[in-house]
Amino acid sequence: MKNPKEVYLMTVGEDMKAEIIEDELKKEGVPLVKKYRGGGDYLNIYMGKSMYGVDLYVSGDHYEIAREILLDLEITDIEGKLITEVDQNFQRNNKNNNKAQIKMIKIGIFLVFLLWLILWRINA
Repeated sequence: MKNPKEVYLMTVGEDMKAEIIEDELKKEGVPLVKKYRGGGDYLNIYMGKSMYGVDLYVSGDHYEIAREILLDLEITDIEGKLITEVDQNFQRNNKNNNKAQIKMIKIGIFLVFLLWLILWRINA
C-alpha cells in the first residue's frame, strides 16, 4: 500500500527556516510542500514574512528520511520542539480526534433513535 501523498512534518515560524529545511531536504531528493496558515502567504508576499507560521509537508514515502535529516540538524518547530516531540504531539492529537469522532457518531445514533421513538409514540 502506498503512503499518503502529503504527510505533515512540522510547522516553522519563519519562511527563511522553511527555505533552509527545503534546501537540506532537496539535497537528499526529498520534495517539500510549504503551506501558509491563514493569510500567511499574502503577508509573506507583502511584508516578506508571515506571523502565522509555515506548515511543512513531505510525501509519505520520504517522511522517515526527512525526519532523520531534521533530527541530525536539530531543527525545531515554531514552539521550539524537535521533530520527535512533534511526532508525539501529532499522534496524540490524532488519537484524541478519533475518540471525538466516535463519540459524535454515538451521539448522532442516539439522537436518531430518540427522534424515531418520539415519532413512534406520537403515531401510536
